[in-house]
This record gives sequence, C-alpha cells and structure tokens, in this order.
Amino acid sequence: MLSYANRDTKIDEGILLKKVNINGNLCAGYGEIFINQIYQNCSNENIEGVYIFPLPAAAIISGFEAEIGGRALKAVVEEKDKALQIYENAKLRGDSTFSLEEFSPHLFKISIGKIISGETVKIKLSYIEELDYKDSTFKLTIPAISQPKIIRNRSKIEELKDNLVNKLGIRKTKEENFEFKVNIIVESLSKVDFRCPYHNIKVEREGDTVAKISLEENYYLTDKDFILFIRERETLEADGMIYEYKENDEEKGIVYMRMIPKLDPYEEDITEHYVFLIDISDTMKGEKLEQAKNALQLCIRNLSKGDTFDMIALGNKLISFSQNGPIEFNADSLREASKWIDGLKTEKDADIFGGIKYSLENEGSENTILLFTDDSVEDEEKILSYVNENIGDNRIFTFGIDSCANNYFLNKLAHESYGKAEFIDIGQRIEDVILRQFNRIQSPQVDGIDINWGRLQVNSTYPRTIEYMYDREPFSIFASVTGEVEGRITLKGYVDGKEYLRRIDIDNFSTEENASLLRKVWARKKMKSLEMNMKAQRGQEKEEMKRKLIELSKKSGFISPETTFILMELREEPVLGIQLKNIIPIKVNESTLGEKIDENLESGFLYRSFTGDKEEKEYDSDNSYLDKKYTREKLIRIIAKNQFADGAFVDYEDSNLEDKIETTSMVMLAFIIGRENIDIYTNQLNKAANFICDSYDQVDFNVRDDILEMSILALNNIKKKKILKDKYVLKVDHIIERLCESLYPKEDTKHILKNLMDNSFKRNVASLFKSSEDGKYIEEEITIVEERNSIFNMAKLAVLKALKN
Repeated sequence: MLSYANRDTKIDEGILLKKVNINGNLCAGYGEIFINQIYQNCSNENIEGVYIFPLPAAAIISGFEAEIGGRALKAVVEEKDKALQIYENAKLRGDSTFSLEEFSPHLFKISIGKIISGETVKIKLSYIEELDYKDSTFKLTIPAISQPKIIRNRSKIEELKDNLVNKLGIRKTKEENFEFKVNIIVESLSKVDFRCPYHNIKVEREGDTVAKISLEENYYLTDKDFILFIRERETLEADGMIYEYKENDEEKGIVYMRMIPKLDPYEEDITEHYVFLIDISDTMKGEKLEQAKNALQLCIRNLSKGDTFDMIALGNKLISFSQNGPIEFNADSLREASKWIDGLKTEKDADIFGGIKYSLENEGSENTILLFTDDSVEDEEKILSYVNENIGDNRIFTFGIDSCANNYFLNKLAHESYGKAEFIDIGQRIEDVILRQFNRIQSPQVDGIDINWGRLQVNSTYPRTIEYMYDREPFSIFASVTGEVEGRITLKGYVDGKEYLRRIDIDNFSTEENASLLRKVWARKKMKSLEMNMKAQRGQEKEEMKRKLIELSKKSGFISPETTFILMELREEPVLGIQLKNIIPIKVNESTLGEKIDENLESGFLYRSFTGDKEEKEYDSDNSYLDKKYTREKLIRIIAKNQFADGAFVDYEDSNLEDKIETTSMVMLAFIIGRENIDIYTNQLNKAANFICDSYDQVDFNVRDDILEMSILALNNIKKKKILKDKYVLKVDHIIERLCESLYPKEDTKHILKNLMDNSFKRNVASLFKSSEDGKYIEEEITIVEERNSIFNMAKLAVLKALKN
C-alpha cells in the first residue's frame, strides 16, 4: 500500500489505487507471491510518498521494484557495511538518497520521495513463504491491499470517524476504473480441495495435482486478506516432487521430499527421569524469568505417571526442589513443584557448573537434563572435559535465551552429552521453543537416518545430514540433481533401535517457474542453516560461514543479518544504446535489520484486514476489559500451565468429577476451535482426553446432557484434527459411542456423528451457550478473579473469542 503526506497543500483526491494484480506459484507447501500495484497522484499538488507492505509472518522479500517519474528502481542485496559506507559517501557528496525506514520479515516500509501531480507510481513486490500447515491443510494469506490514507495530525473526533468507517467496512475512495486480479498456480503432492472464505474464486484444474485459482469476474473487494485453504484429501507419510529444467543445455532437476513420520507404533510406555536446571541470575530478571518459569510449569505437566523429576535453581548457590534426588510425578509433587516455581526470584550470579555437577553426581545415571540459561560461563573447557568424563547414560539439552547466551559453549555441551542445543532469539516465546523440544524428547524420533537416492545423480542436498525426524512434524529434504530423473528414493533410520523404512516413488513435473521457486526455497533454507551454525562457531570458522552467508544472500536476493538492500536505477542511454546502472543509496535504520520485530507493533492505520462484514454486538464494559486483557493466545498459555497431574482442568482440585469433566471438555474445545498452532500442547490434550474417558466410567455417564454433548464434540474433534495418539483411539471411540447412547438412546451413533459433521463445528459449539431472545447473539456471564481458580471461565472466554472471529 502507499501512504502519503501533503506539504501544506490542499489535496482534492490524493493518491488513488488504480490497479492490483496478484500472481503466485504454490508448490507443495511453498509459495512465491508477486504483487503489482499502480497508484496515481490525482491531487493538484506534489506529495511525499511512503510505501508500506505488511508481510505474512513466515515470508521474506524476494524482489522489489518501483517506477517513479520515469525512474526504474530495483532493490539488490549488498553487504551491510558496504551499503552503509555507500550511503555516507553519497550524503557527503549531496546526492539524492532513499530511506529504508523499516525492514524485517514482517514489515517493509520505504520512503520513495516526491510524487508530482498526475504522476503514476508502479510498485512490484514479491516474497516467498512456507505456508502454514495444520490438519492436512495448507493456508495461504495475502495481506489486504487497502486504499492509501493521508498521514497528518488528526483530532480525536476525526480518529473516531475513521475507526467507525473502518469498522463498518465503508469504502472512502472511488472504484471506477479500478482493476483487481488474482492468478495463482497451485501444484500439490496429492488431490486437494480449495476454500476461500472472503473472496469468490474460480478453480480450473489440470489433472489431479495442478490447478489455477482466479477471482470471479467483476470482483473488486480488496479490504480483506486473501485467504486460501488447500486441504489434502489424503496425506502420505512420505511423498515428494521433482521439477526438471535445463541449464546450459544440461538436464537438471530439483528433488523435494516431504516426510511426516507417524511413530505411534513405536511408542512404548516407559518411565523417564528428568532434571530441570533454571538460571535465576540477575540477567534473567523480568520477562525472561517469567517465561522460563512458565516453560517449567508446562514441562512438568507433560510428565506421565511413573516419571520422576527434580528441579534446581542456579543462583549464588544451588536451590534444589527435592533434597533426595528425583521424586515421582503425581498430584502431590505437581502441587508442590508449582508453588516452588512460582516462588523463584533472581539472584546476582548463577552457578551453572555446580548445577551440572550436582545433576550428574546426585540425580542418578540415566537422566534427561534440561538447562535454561541466558548467561556465559567461565572455564568452558574445564566444564566440557568434566562432562565428557562423567556423562554416563545422561543426556543434556541446552536452551540459550537471547543473544547474551554463550552459544558456542551450549552447543558443545549438548554435543558432548548426546543432547541438542536450542537458541531462543529476542522476541521469541521462550515457552514455545522449550515445550516443542521437550515434546520431541518425550516422543519417538527417527535417528541414524540414511538416504539412498537410487539412480539419481545427486550434486548436493539440504540438509546435508539429517540428525532426527520427529513424530508428526513435517520435514523437508531437497536435492539438486543432474541427468535423467527416474527411480525410487529409500529413506532408512531407526526408532529406539527398531528399523524405520520408507520408499518414495518420484512423480515428474516440468514447470520452470516452480523449479525456480524450489531453488529459492532451498537457498533460503541454506541461509538459515548458516545463521544457526554461526552461533556455534568462533574465529576463522565463523568468519568463513559469514562470507558464505553474504555470498548466498547476494546471489539469492534474500536479506540476512549480514546484508541489506541498496537500490539500483536502470536507465537506457539513447546514444550508446545500452542500459546504465546507477546505485541509489538507502538510509538504513540499524535497529530494524534483525530477524525479529516487536510483535506489538501497531500498523493498523497503514492497512486494514476485516474478518467479517456482519454487524457485531458490542461487549458490555466488563467483557470489553476482559477482551483487551486476554488474547486467545494468552488464555491458552495460562490454562495450559494449570493442568492437574491426572490430566484434568478444573478451577479447584477438590471439585466433583462432573465439574472436572465439564471444565476439561470446555478446555479441549478452547484449544481446538482456534486457528493457533497447538502442536506443543499435544501431550497435554491427549492426557485430557484420557482423563475424560476414564472419568465417564466412574460416573456411569450420569451427568447433564449439555456436558455429554460438550464431551462428544471435544473427543470427536481432537480425533478429527489428528491430535489424538493411536493408543487412545479405541478408548475414545468407545466412550463417544457410550455418550451418544446416553444422550440419544434411540438413535444410531453413526447417524448422530454424521449430523455433527454436517453442521459446522463452530455452530455446534455455539449451541452449547445461552442465546439472546432473538437468537442472534450469545449471552454469557464471565468472571475472572484469580486466574488459577477461573479455568472454566477462561476456557469459555477463549471459545467465545474464536466464535466471534
């Protein structure tokens, strides 16, 4: 979108958006989107222009061009230090420059200078992204393209007017002679179905795996995100694609394989022993410590009956939760552990070496040790040498929190102890990273992986080596090949010593655009790998990786922490008949060049995304307060860290069994009804489902009808969303059948479930709540006083917020 400000002049119409063309190539979960926009200054005066585009969270810019006043400008990547020097030299000479005010994976903002009256501005922006994948469905989101807005000081009344206009979806600019087109080619691994909630689309299929998506004619709606859901009818555990192309008259190809290991058959009910080491030094003070404590609360709630654990706070001295080594996980130990975690406070230093020694010498010989720290250590080699000599059958997993952490040491420590290091950047949620890795530790995983490429002539692969593949997590493998593409690829590994073998037959496609897309995706993944590996290196090795990263960044056109953009002006020389290139320096704000951006950044005044155009009922004052205080994400985090040892969610531990079933069912609905990725809560949701099943046997299904219905919806949909583990499927099916018999004794279970499937899940959930007299709104009272004792109301609020959206 283009925003603008006038320079003490009266604007008649300002800048109008005249044309938006969106083109794209989607291939097996990856996509490149090309957005072409044309703006015109329809005012009588010159204005200053700023171009802003909010990128999807997982996207990165692959190209930017602008045509302004006869000047053709193209963004190219240059080493950061060189780009800054170019700018400083130009400033000294008095040359014209551009201002790159913001750049991150989430926002692109560039000042493009003066736009004279009547002038046209053409913008071309492209980006690649890995699509969201959940429940066998890919989701493509292209941010809404809104009409330009005037940037100026406004009164409170003007702001209220604009807010009202936006809320009601009123268009403020003329639409005549406006063009909006979408043309997206989709190539999938298998047969897929398409759904677009806010736009009328036309689907033209070419065989089972290729489709063209476009808009119906005369469709001009641009004030909503373009969202495309692509649902696979069948998801295979191992699948892949090959795209062939020619380079210098040589046959080449890009091989892409996607693995989604489902390792339930390998899962065994064995007890595990865990030791959690948490840094409470002064550098962890504030939000870091709170998030680390939340992560610890979630980790212990992922333990199972028979597991043992201990926790050690690393301060000026060691503070151990248990004085006698690991203790058994149960309701009593969980209750005491939660209090212990809540009471942790920071101290001046952290005795990390002492914590490691204590764990290896006092906690048994087969522990999984997790270390959370943001601190550096002294005597690195002494600690590593000690661990090497004393590790035994223990494993250490390290979590380095933000850039203060000693990444080199933590990597080496994990490597010496057969564990794995994870690094949490500024802006990332500490709980998410820790809990995702902890779930991996607890679940079966494929290791010792070997790939036999058959008759393919493979030049290089990404990743070069595969350490692990995790249960139910999509994993991508790329290879560059030369010559004829044919045959079969065999992947072999081991899960807890048992052989894991998968064979992938190759389908051939000849789409040059998508071959180009996969090469770009491959380059981006190589860059991310280099960035991660640099954290574990020092000296010459780190400098060599930095050189490779800069080289790959410039070649691929993707910005990195070591590079930035410069603008290249392309112009024809009429006398010589050649194209001349001129570098246009860009002023760069250093603070915006990192990989992360403040997640609370307000950019709504620059673009607008509507999720629906129906009138909504206003909240009363209390609900308005709750709505602002608790996002759905925050509600889910709070609820998750208040699960009891038996898997139940309830306001008070001594509540009766009916209340426990009701609250646990409502919590499950709260998790599965939203759009958030809830993979990190898989273990907890399975424990909750198991609790509901066991509890109904105890109450002999003698509970209120609305609770029976709530439980049916919760259990049926956790299974439908493929969150439920195989070991619980038969038990859940049996309980659903018994629940249906209790609720509808004269009806067939299959018929009841079919009716549930025919109605939308949200409509069925909405029927659980009180409706207004006219049936248009849900009327529920929600009171949250003390969070840990308001779990039912918090779950209810999370469900209602999802229904509202």
